[in-house]
This record gives sequence, structure tokens and C-alpha cells, in this order.
Amino acid sequence: MEEAFWPRAVPADERLAWADDAELVSACAAGAAGAFRELLARYRKSAFALAYQMLGNRDDAEDIAQEAFVRVFQAIASFRREASFSTWLFRIVTNLCLGRIRQDHHDVELEAVREPRAAQNPCRSVTEGLLTRQVLAAMAPDLRAVLLLREQEGLSYKDISQALGVPLGTVRSRLSKARAAFRAIWREFSEEREDVRELPTR
Repeated sequence: MEEAFWPRAVPADERLAWADDAELVSACAAGAAGAFRELLARYRKSAFALAYQMLGNRDDAEDIAQEAFVRVFQAIASFRREASFSTWLFRIVTNLCLGRIRQDHHDVELEAVREPRAAQNPCRSVTEGLLTRQVLAAMAPDLRAVLLLREQEGLSYKDISQALGVPLGTVRSRLSKARAAFRAIWREFSEEREDVRELPTR
């Protein structure tokens, strides 16, 4: 990863000039100094998080996030704003991830992840966080994508429809299947963990 691509934070006085994403996109399209850096500052973490949950690999997720912003930079002047900037960005990230999965012909590889420890019952928090990643890794990519866009990124059905380029009905159907798949895989993995804990030690 080239650190130069991820610029330093934009000074506070410059950020005040762009109260919302629409103004920021307009400034970026007009070539305003610092505008693209501010887009990166606002959405880099979200782009990386979505890519990481889709691919399960930090290096791949960084590559995808960087490529997504390269494409944003190249196309920002022609962005028609039929959707919000975040929806457009998430569509680019999701499509790049799905393309990477198809190209590599592999399932998500789960990395050893340092999960944040909650103040209460930290062991359970870490265990559930790791199990969530395992469940996502076991899901079909299209179901994983719609579930992450809804539950992690908080997109509306309409925004998900725009992000994935599918009809609203397909979003509803796919999300229902994704939630059912998540629950089923969660139960399966949870039962396997219980079986392991109950194995005799001698």
C-alpha cells in the first residue's frame, strides 16, 4: 500500500467549506484543492471495512479500497448524482470485491483478527466477533454483500438497489435469504463450538 495515496487529514478550516457530501463532490469535480482528500478522509474507513468483510483479507481490502478511490477520482466529474456519493462508492467497492472473488475462485480466508474488547464480558465479545466473521465467510458473496450493505453500512433498500444494480424486489428477496443463511450458519457453527467444548480432555 502506498501511503502517499492516503493523504493527511484536511485542515479544519477547509472542511468547513464542505458541509455535506453534495457540496464536497461538486468541489471535487471542479478541482478544488483538498476536496478529494476530504472524500478520502470521510470514506476511507467505510470502504476498507466493507471490502474487508467481503474478502476477509486486510491486504486485499486495502487494494480494493485504493482501487475504488482511483475510480472515483477518474469519474467524479461525470458522476450524475442519481444516488448519494456513499451509495456510488459502495457500489464500486462491492463490484470490485465480487470481481476479485470471481477472478481468484476462492472463498473468503479468515484472518486472525484482533477484535475490540467490550467493557462487559470481553471474552464473549471477542468470541462473537470472530464467529460473525466466520459466518460471513461461509455465505455466498451476493448474500454477504446485501447483508453488509444493510446491516453494516445502514443503506436503505433503495440505496442497496442502486449500489448493487438490482431491482428493489431482488434486494428484499436477497436480504431475506441472507438473514436466513446467516442465522442457519450461526447456529451450525455455534453447535460445533459447543461440541468441541464438550469433548473429553482425557
